Amino acid sequence: MSVAPLAIGPVDLRRAVLGNLLSSVGETGARFLLSLVVARLLLTAELGLFALAMAVFGIAQLLRDAGITAYLQREPDLTQARFSACLGLLTCTTLVMTVMLVLLAEPLADHLAQPGLARLLRVLALLLPLSAFSSVMAALQLRALAAARLARISWLGLWVQALVSVVSCAEGAGALGLAWAQVATTLACGLAHLGMRPPGLRWRPALSGCREVLGFATGAMLPATLTSLHGLLPDLLLGRLGGAHGLGLFGRAQAAVTLLQTLAGRALTFGALPVLAQRHAQGQALEPALRRATALLTGLGWPLLALTVAYREPLVGLLYGPAWRDCVPAVLPLALAAALGLVFSQLGAALAAVGRPGLVAGPVAVTLVARVGLGLAWFDGSVASFAWAMFAAACVALPLQLALSARHLGQPPRALAAALGGSAIAALAASFVPLTLAPLAWLAALRVSGHPLLDELSQLARRRMTSRK
Repeated sequence: MSVAPLAIGPVDLRRAVLGNLLSSVGETGARFLLSLVVARLLLTAELGLFALAMAVFGIAQLLRDAGITAYLQREPDLTQARFSACLGLLTCTTLVMTVMLVLLAEPLADHLAQPGLARLLRVLALLLPLSAFSSVMAALQLRALAAARLARISWLGLWVQALVSVVSCAEGAGALGLAWAQVATTLACGLAHLGMRPPGLRWRPALSGCREVLGFATGAMLPATLTSLHGLLPDLLLGRLGGAHGLGLFGRAQAAVTLLQTLAGRALTFGALPVLAQRHAQGQALEPALRRATALLTGLGWPLLALTVAYREPLVGLLYGPAWRDCVPAVLPLALAAALGLVFSQLGAALAAVGRPGLVAGPVAVTLVARVGLGLAWFDGSVASFAWAMFAAACVALPLQLALSARHLGQPPRALAAALGGSAIAALAASFVPLTLAPLAWLAALRVSGHPLLDELSQLARRRMTSRK
């Protein structure tokens, strides 16, 4: 008998995505405000040490999940036997990774030359068994597109994390206070998940049927692993090269660059990206949809990045205070890397839509290798040199990304350049006028270039006026 079948209608999907969008935008803003408070309570080295610990923990968590949660979300016919096999595998991987993280805490701390790292890792190791139940519940809720439940759990975790983090840091607990805040958050979310268990599911781990689950998980894990390592590698590499202080500065520079994009990113993706899989299934070309999505994403993202670069010194001082001004030189290269990332932000989804999801692993792997090589070669002790190495690594993968877009998505470089022309004009217009005139200059550039974002803004304004009537 099947449990939790994938039978979601288009209306339910649209409603769930919109609900998740509205909640996550507010939550992202609240989490950023929390990071500002914590940045003023902790030293640069303390924040960097915690970032390094979370990077190591992220790898352990990735190996713990081993593609199992992805299987729970995507399996069309999730029977009781398959569900039990997932629980059995997750139990084994959780036990193994928890023991390994505890045993390797001291050697990793010695290797990375961070004595305080071992204690943090031992605390974070508690999260692996504590979060196993919540990871399964989150996968089942994502499967059912239970946006309201996901939002409630996420907001609960945010409030618990904020309370414990601020109180512990104010009392002088340092990075260890942030680690215990993660434990408290996991416990609170796990207790909340107890009342959301779907009826009819028996939570009995079993090893029979694990081969089928492993077959799927193995195929899904390579792209997921590479993508996760792509995000974690800067913290691991810089933590080894520049220590906790340099890592803390790098993290604040990254946060300043992605501030406005983080707040608007989900809205941009939701409004810009059509249902590519549906277009492909209907035999329609993806290039027009991709061109419009890229134009919309860069039309808003590039001007925001340009303003971040233009006002990087006062922005960092306003957000984090004078103690963090040393991170300012890293803002420009990180902003350039983020601008390049926006161009290909839909590549993975588009390749999955045409049935070639594994191809996205190629550019990610190339970038990973380039990050390690250039990071080691260019780092001279400054955060800016490491940031320029990260931007150069993103450029190394550019030819492969262009080739994949042209061959599998029907988007040659000429079409991509046409999608980016108006966005470049808008970014220049917004950054070369006083800040108070930037919105007007941006709108004028959109109109002059005939940018599709202007149509979206007009439709949004008309909908708002209609709703008021």
